[in-house]
Amino acid sequence: MVYVTVGNHDQPFDRLLMEMDALAVRMPEKVVMQTGHSRYIPRNAEYHDFFPFAEAETLIQNAAAVVGHAGIGTVISCRKYGTPLIICPRRKAFSEHFNDHQLEICQELIIRPRPGVQVAVEPEAIAEQLERALREPRPAPADCAPELKKTLQKYLASL
Repeated sequence: MVYVTVGNHDQPFDRLLMEMDALAVRMPEKVVMQTGHSRYIPRNAEYHDFFPFAEAETLIQNAAAVVGHAGIGTVISCRKYGTPLIICPRRKAFSEHFNDHQLEICQELIIRPRPGVQVAVEPEAIAEQLERALREPRPAPADCAPELKKTLQKYLASL
């Protein structure tokens, strides 16, 4: 199963859902989507607006891969379970977010990659990244807490 998540931000992320819905037709894996506040209604995948946190964590843990927005919570959960992740940033230019911090996260991950996390800056790049993620061995689970703590401490010290 491939789990698709757009997070809980209150703006739609239709570009991601449309791309994954088109890919779902030719995928050997079942596709389950969390559509959030998006307007697009998937035709080729199971979907729900939102999942309770525990259910979303179970979906992430059991997924062959996750495709999602570039939310740091999704990145941490996927690394925690060793689930391959393809992130695609919400963009201000498409009214998907109020700024481009998700694009900045993606740019950082391109420069400093993390195991099992691949970046698709545009939805059209997801297919290639997803094929690779499903073909390669699953990454080892990672304890992100020490890394996150160090990053947050560095950020707070800079204030």
